[in-house]
Amino acid sequence: MASWIEHSHKPYQAQHLLVGLSDREVLELVASFRLCGFWRFNVDTGHVFGTPEFCQIFGIDHSEGPLDLVRLSATIHPDDHAAMMETFERASAARLAYHNLYRVKTGTAKFKFVRSVGKFRANEDGEGDVIGMTYELFPQKSSIIGFIPDEEMLKG
Repeated sequence: MASWIEHSHKPYQAQHLLVGLSDREVLELVASFRLCGFWRFNVDTGHVFGTPEFCQIFGIDHSEGPLDLVRLSATIHPDDHAAMMETFERASAARLAYHNLYRVKTGTAKFKFVRSVGKFRANEDGEGDVIGMTYELFPQKSSIIGFIPDEEMLKG
C-alpha cells in the first residue's frame, strides 16, 4: 500500500465562521496544538520554501530563499523517500490534494513520524506550486506505522 492517499477536492466550508472564529484564530489554534510548519514546492524550479517551524521539524537551518534540498532529503527515512517523490509528482501532474505519513531523522538511528497535507495551487498560466503543511505526530512507542501490540504500549 502506498504511503500517500489522494483526496478529492472538497468544497471549502468555513465552519469556524459559524461560531465566530476568524481565519487567523483558527491558524493560531492549529499551530498551538502541535508543531507545524508550512511550505511551498515550486514545480517549475524544483525549489522548496518553508517556514522556520517547517525547518525545525526537519532539523535543518531556515533560509529566506529556497531550502537546501540535499539536506532536507537526507532527513527523510530512506524507505519513505521514493513514495514522497511520487506524491509530489502525482500532486503536480494530476492537480491532487493529498496527505503523506513518513519518518524524519531525530538522531543517528532514531526517527519521528510526521504528516504532510498538501495540494496543487495553479497560477494564471495553469502552472504552479504544491503547497502544504507538515506537522509532528505525537510520539510513538513503535517505529511501525499502524497497529501497535498492547504489550508494547504497556511497556514502561
